[in-house]
Parts: sequence; C-alpha cells; structure tokens
Amino acid sequence: MHSRMEHRGIVAVLVLVVGLFAWTAAAEQVVTSTEGMVATAHELASEAGAEILAMGGNAVDAAVAAAFAITVVEPNASSLGGEGYMVISLADGRDLAIDYKSVAPGHITYEDDNDEPRRGPESTCVPGVVAGLALALEEYGTMTLAEVMAPAIRLARDGFALDPVLYDNLSNLYGYTDSGTDPIVGPVYFPDGFIPDIGVTLVQKDLAYALELIAEQGPSVFYRGEIALAIEEITEGFLRYGDLQRYQAVIRDPVVSEYRGYEVIGTPPNVAGVTVAEALNILDNFDLSPLSWDNPTAVHIVAEALKLASADRLPYVGDPDFYDVPLEGLLSEEYATARASLIDLDNAIMPTNSTPTGDPYLYMAVGEPVAVGEEVYSPSTTQLSILDSDGNAVSITQTLSSFWGSRLMVPGYGFFINDELHNFNDYNPDNLADINVHQPFKRPRTVIAPTIVRDPAGEVFMVVGTPGAGRIPSTVVLTIINVIDFGMSLEEAILAPKFCSRVAYKELRMEGGYPQETLDALAALGHTVKADYDEVDLYFGGINAILVEDGVMTGVGSFRRDGGAAAP
Repeated sequence: MHSRMEHRGIVAVLVLVVGLFAWTAAAEQVVTSTEGMVATAHELASEAGAEILAMGGNAVDAAVAAAFAITVVEPNASSLGGEGYMVISLADGRDLAIDYKSVAPGHITYEDDNDEPRRGPESTCVPGVVAGLALALEEYGTMTLAEVMAPAIRLARDGFALDPVLYDNLSNLYGYTDSGTDPIVGPVYFPDGFIPDIGVTLVQKDLAYALELIAEQGPSVFYRGEIALAIEEITEGFLRYGDLQRYQAVIRDPVVSEYRGYEVIGTPPNVAGVTVAEALNILDNFDLSPLSWDNPTAVHIVAEALKLASADRLPYVGDPDFYDVPLEGLLSEEYATARASLIDLDNAIMPTNSTPTGDPYLYMAVGEPVAVGEEVYSPSTTQLSILDSDGNAVSITQTLSSFWGSRLMVPGYGFFINDELHNFNDYNPDNLADINVHQPFKRPRTVIAPTIVRDPAGEVFMVVGTPGAGRIPSTVVLTIINVIDFGMSLEEAILAPKFCSRVAYKELRMEGGYPQETLDALAALGHTVKADYDEVDLYFGGINAILVEDGVMTGVGSFRRDGGAAAP
C-alpha cells in the first residue's frame, strides 16, 4: 500500500418567491447570469465549476471540475467508483455523447444470477467516471486535468461543512451497514462511532490522495496502477485488474429529435434518451398548450405517451456494442403517429394480447404491467448542467446506482464502488429474447437521461436532467413540456408536481400537489392512481437545470435535494 505521508499532491444571486407552488427559493438555488452557469446537487460543486469558468475554461472544463467535486461533496450519489453519461452541445454545431457507463466484469456469463445484488463485492461493475471525465477533457476541454481537479482536491483535503442532506444520507448508510464500526468507512464518516454534527468540517484525506494521483498521473493510475489493484482487492477479485485495464469510455452519436420546433439532444442506448425522445415524438401529435399542467386530459395524454415509450425500451434498448437498436424506426415520425393513435382520450390503455406490426420491426404491445414489488430504489444518482458564455453546453448524469453503491469503500482511497450489476436482468430460459442479461464487458441498461434542448434558432435553450431511478424519463419530459407547452419559468417547471408512468409500475404515481378533482378524473379514465407522496418529494428526482431567455441564463439547483447554482 502507499504511504500518504510521503506524498503531497498538488454570484450573482437572485432570490425568488415562486408563488404558484407556495415555495420560497433559497438564495443559492436560483441564479441568473450572462457569463455562464453551473447547476448541480450541491452549491460547492456548482462553485467549483463556476471557478473554472471564471478562469477562462469552457463548459467542458467546468463540467469535469464540477463532476469531480460532486464526488467529494455528494459521495452517496456519485463517486470515482461510479458511472455516468455526458451529452455535449458545442457552439460550433457539433453534438455528441460520452458513454462512461460501467461494464460487467469479464468472468460474468448470462447464466450468472446474483441472489444478493445490492451489497458487497458481487454487486459491482467496472467503474467509468474517471475514464469518461478524462476523455471529455482531453477531447473537448481547454485546461489540464490538474487544473480542473484542483477544486475537488481542495474540498477533500481541506474539508467542507457537513450539510443536512449528507447528514441524513450518512444516517441511512449507518443503518444499512453498521458503518460506524466499519474499519474503512468508520474513520472517514463516523469518528468516535457517530455521525458528526451538521456544520462540522468533513475532511476526506484518502479521497484527496486518490484525486491527487489522478490529477498527476491521469486515468491510468485508476485503471492500470495502484488504485486498480486496490479495487481488485476490496472486491475480492470480483472486479479483476484485467477488467479495469480493458475499460474504455466511448464517444457516441447522441439521439437527436424535434419537439414543437425545438431540437432535443439526448443519450443514445442503452440509457433513456431514446425513451424521452419517443415520448416527446408521440406528444408532438397532441396540442397541449390550451390545457394546464394539472388538467386531467393533459396528464392522461402525457402518461400514456410515457407508458408507450417505456414499453418499447424493454425489448429494443440494449447495449449498442451488443445489439443493433432500431433507432431509426423507434424515432420516426410515422412510428410516433402510429403510437399516438393508440392513445384513447377517454380511456387508459388496458392490457392487450395483440401485437401490432410496424416497419421495420414488431413493436411491443402494452400488456399487463410488470410487478416490481415494494421498490428498493433510492433516489440515487446526481445531475450536473453547465453552459458557458460561448454557447457550449454539457449535461451529465452520474451515479453509483443505489445511494452509497455497494457500500464498499476502497481502503486508502476513500471512495465507494457502485452496485450496478443488479441493473442486468437475471437469465430466464423462458425469455431468450431478453437483451439485458449478464454478459462479459456489457453495459447494464439504466434510465439516466441528461438532455440539452436547442431553440428553433439553433441556440441552447435548456440544459436539464435528474436523478430518480425509474422516474427519470417522466420527470425530464414533464419539465420540458412545462416550459415549452405550458409557458412556465424554469423554477415553476421544476417545482410543479410530477408523476411517473411506465409499464414497470401498476399505478400512475403522482407527487403531492395535484388537485383532488384531477386525481378523481384520472381514476375515472381507468388509471390506478397512487398519490400518497409528499409535495416536492425527492422520490420524483432532483432536477438541476439551466434555461436561456433573451440572453440571460437562469440556473436552478434542485429544490427536492437542496441543490445550488453558481455563475462565474
């Protein structure tokens, strides 16, 4: 093991009262600027990105800085041991996506099932965060890795005040794993066996050391150096040194679609950009503008479109390195029209045994919803949205899958490893067409959906994304239509109650705040309504977003997770 003693590594604020939803926006959550914007789940990560913009960095430089910083200040949701997806829209007109999702270890086969997939060594996949961020910076940034990582290193080395959100998540970690007595985790987060008081400075020296190594030596130290060896050891060989050596982040073409004349730039398979695009394509067949966000007809139409899009995700969206995903067909105007024709304004889509045909493939009918039991999904994941004054935009969603991932901290390096393996489906000999079963070096399918929207003039209009597991596509779609169709400000669009509709749920799950008459009308249409959630409930995500109007950028940090925005 290394000896850390031998190593020395190198706003303007707008306060708004959003009366529509009886919520007061905290000063650090809503910011306006014309010089650039960063919105993340933590004010300090946003400030890290804004610091890089102020130094002359572009949006990619700032995004990488904020993404490394969020692994320090929100370690429950993002980590060097996690994964992510990045969508980039450059001012020169290029749009691209960087896939740094985790991959299954090389010894996994499709017949490998895991009875305890949520914890421990056998819940893990090869992490992609370090490779993905380094690739983005190398190809599209202007600064060095050491320069953009300096804020994250400082936050880990010098510490930051423990905030209430992280305090609560540490409480959950303690309860899950008895981490106060864990010889690796305990000394970092539970000195004397207890969670520090809110406001106490939290120092993460081991994490600072890991960050310093990466800043000085690049991603090779993580995938082929001492950190790789430590990962192999803590996962008891489940993640092998050779697996880490093999890992590569991938630059891919984004999914680009159109909605009401706006261009929507999202993630390609095997995440949920195609689901967001398909839902919006279906909705483009309906005029929502005469309605309101809480009108039962509007809710019904959007819920049905989301249900149809999610149905297509299951049979067709898989790792593109293993399957040819029929994107052209799924995202065609003709297909959207055919899907829209299945929406009955008077009745919710009911189970059916028919399987309509389409060209060039068969599409899945909406059948009996799949029971998922009482979910163990945490809100998980984190979102970062960045825009610079030149018009370069970046949307990132990073995750450990569950909060705190596998609950395994890499000793001496201070970060948790993901628990992404459960996102594969267990092999079922009765369903040989399942494209999301385990295979060596395959990426598990997930629902993250970082998104950028350009206005009809071709300028960046919105940078958006959210955590929230299965609720992510619904929340992203609802936020976009709240602005474009219902004319809301960004704050109003984010604060407006959300709902989730997908074939994996037996109910239409609705956040608190919808009128009772809307709930009753939806039930009369045949929806099974589940409306026992709080208002502004973290279950429905934590959007961090930027909106540009008349040259002014408004950044909003998540109201459901106490996020923050910052400008240079």
